[in-house]
Amino acid sequence: MDDYFLVDNSPQTEPEQHPTSMKRKRSSELLLTPPLLTPPISHCGTESERVVSRAVNVVSTAATALSQISILYQSDHAASEGLVRAVEILTRVQEDKGKLLVCGVGKSGLVGQKTVATMKSLGLACSFLHASEALHGDLGDLRSNDAILFISYSGKTPELLHLLSHIPLSTPLLAISGHKHPSECLLLHNRPNAILLPAPIHESEEESFGVSAPTTSTTVAISVGDMLALTLADQIYQDDTKNVFQRNHPGGTIGANARRKSLAQSVEVPVAKRTRTETTALPPSPPKSGLGAE
Repeated sequence: MDDYFLVDNSPQTEPEQHPTSMKRKRSSELLLTPPLLTPPISHCGTESERVVSRAVNVVSTAATALSQISILYQSDHAASEGLVRAVEILTRVQEDKGKLLVCGVGKSGLVGQKTVATMKSLGLACSFLHASEALHGDLGDLRSNDAILFISYSGKTPELLHLLSHIPLSTPLLAISGHKHPSECLLLHNRPNAILLPAPIHESEEESFGVSAPTTSTTVAISVGDMLALTLADQIYQDDTKNVFQRNHPGGTIGANARRKSLAQSVEVPVAKRTRTETTALPPSPPKSGLGAE
């Protein structure tokens, strides 16, 4: 008996997918391509560039100001003459066992404290005088052989002007200020022998950064204070400034490095080189006795 096969010639259709399987497929696709949880890289780069640009502007502005100060003291006669006179007077003060009193208010006061710290580390007699406390008894720290250094960018700080009227005319007076000529600095008026150490900036902080916070001006003032301290120390100690500083700074990394170098120098004992072979004579042998003696 022949076998007969039924052939279905009707058009074939795709099997219908179950909704559940479709959901599973979409779920697997989501796992393979997770959504972005961070901003696009281009956005992050733009924000980073803005932050870095603003930060670098602060540093470059300070660098420009310091460069201008260097040029000023090299090219301006009044500035260079003021520095030379300041070093001469303070050298005389140190030799007469006097001291330098540094006085400032606010951020300038902090600059003054940094200057005092630098002076002391270099073995120079120096102290900080608080303007308000000076009017309430601390003015007794001032001696006849002392000098005073005011730090004021405006040159007209009210607290310093008030204190000025109680300082004898015989006391040498110096000022670090944003002015380039003594006649522009109110603190130096009626003080013909007063000395100005200019510390101007090429543009205001508000123009540079949109806010008048003391930044560039304090950087320049600190540099002028350091300039005065190191120049004065070099004038007094000549080539011994380094040793004086090391004696006054035994702590921290600076002190540790100094001790290490000192130890290395003490260990390195020079040894004379022999130019020829030397024969050391042996002591004569004692005479033989007893058996075997010749």
